[in-house]
Amino acid sequence: MSYTDTIPQVLVGYKLYRLSGDKQFGIFDPTLGQYALPAKTSSLLTSLAFAGKLIGTVIIGPCTERFGHKFGMLLLCIVTIVGTIIQCTSKKAAQFLIGRIVVYIGVGIVENVVPTYQSEIVPAPARGFVVGSLQMFLVCGALVASGVNRRYSNFVTNSGWIIPVSIQFITPVIILAGLYFIPPSPRWLLYKGRRDEAIAVLESVRPKRDVAAGLCVEEANAIEESIREEAELRKSGTAEKLGWLDLFKGPNLRRTTIATLVFAFQQLTGQGFSSQYGTVFYIREGLGNMAFTYSLINTAISVPVCFLGMILLEYFGRRPVLIGGAFFQSLWLYIMAGIGGQSGKLPKANINMMVASVMLFNFSFSASWAPLSYVVASEVGTGALREKTMAFSSVINVVCAFAVSFTLPYLLNPPYANLQAKVGYIYGSIAAVAMLYAIFFVPETRGRSLEELDELFEHKPSISAWKFKSTKTTGIGAKVAALEGSGRSHLGGDSEMVRDDGMKSDEDIY
Repeated sequence: MSYTDTIPQVLVGYKLYRLSGDKQFGIFDPTLGQYALPAKTSSLLTSLAFAGKLIGTVIIGPCTERFGHKFGMLLLCIVTIVGTIIQCTSKKAAQFLIGRIVVYIGVGIVENVVPTYQSEIVPAPARGFVVGSLQMFLVCGALVASGVNRRYSNFVTNSGWIIPVSIQFITPVIILAGLYFIPPSPRWLLYKGRRDEAIAVLESVRPKRDVAAGLCVEEANAIEESIREEAELRKSGTAEKLGWLDLFKGPNLRRTTIATLVFAFQQLTGQGFSSQYGTVFYIREGLGNMAFTYSLINTAISVPVCFLGMILLEYFGRRPVLIGGAFFQSLWLYIMAGIGGQSGKLPKANINMMVASVMLFNFSFSASWAPLSYVVASEVGTGALREKTMAFSSVINVVCAFAVSFTLPYLLNPPYANLQAKVGYIYGSIAAVAMLYAIFFVPETRGRSLEELDELFEHKPSISAWKFKSTKTTGIGAKVAALEGSGRSHLGGDSEMVRDDGMKSDEDIY
């Protein structure tokens, strides 16, 4: 779905074409010697689309709670197809903007419904890898977009922008074709009291040996018991989802804050500069002939690096990858700003180093905060608030993305701030703050079942982020972790062997 993030490179990337004999969207820019979007139009086309993402983010949480994740995926397909039709038939920039907003409703949906679904259906040992895969597929879409944009960047007919935009049809069609085969979330089914269906889903997605040993029934029992304990804890007596205000009550406030700030830093540390305005930046730095090529290379790097990040977050854990990623993001941005901020014409070696810094920043981001933000946000929310936690944190993510997208054209271009490479000082400093936040406030969640995390966050007194990894769990969450096949109960934080049938004894678990 992030294909929509790079489509503006064709329109916004200061490469407007003479369409059917007239200047359809842009005006003549004497500094570039060609027709281009003015900064105001560029800013609106890129930033206002996030209004659609905001709408999708707000509506999908309650929809998922009531109708399930498959309904959200169906809604995603419908709005993406409608938005693409609006864009492809555009005659004015205003109509194209409306289409962008509609398509971005789908972006808001997919970035909420997919991580929550994955986190609930995937066993703890593989949860980080699978949820982190969302970012890799987003980057794959962006890579296709960059390649198509590069291919049509010199076309002077309507096909130069209609073909890249129309390719957005591919994703929803593929999803529609496979939607029938996607099972509902077993945890969502248990919240709805549909126990038999939940067991059937678990048996369809767990190894056959676990099914034969009856572990899927035990897992459903354990999750169901956790739901009852949660209901008793909040004294509601029923396994119902909580309301929006509960996000900010008791231990939930801490969980909401972690998800929200991780998502905020994902946008505020400069990824919008690299992904959305990289082409503009290269052109303004006198690299117009290579601008689209550099953007394509930058995006291509992200695909294997995102895969690397998916492995790192399971091998090293969430905290070390977030901390290291923020450190290197800050480093490369400062280097870019220091080189690009020099007066006079830069030597070729310096220009190459500046371009390399942008790409290394993207490398660091793609291996850390890009995939991990979805993982952390989907893990820290309690079961009764998971969809709302994801929705609220995504709203803040959208607001931050809008702020970055709206202000960047004014920061980069004359006659406004015209900072160019010096924006690295701004985003590099924010990345440094993100590193500190990860050090002191983001707990380690690797290998824990979702029910274990409930126990850890509910613990009184509160467990610091530093001690999450080594803290013992003694409740039903440890049993769920063992049933999910993690091979470790986190009793004392050390790996422990389980019986041949995958179960630990009651004495071991409790």
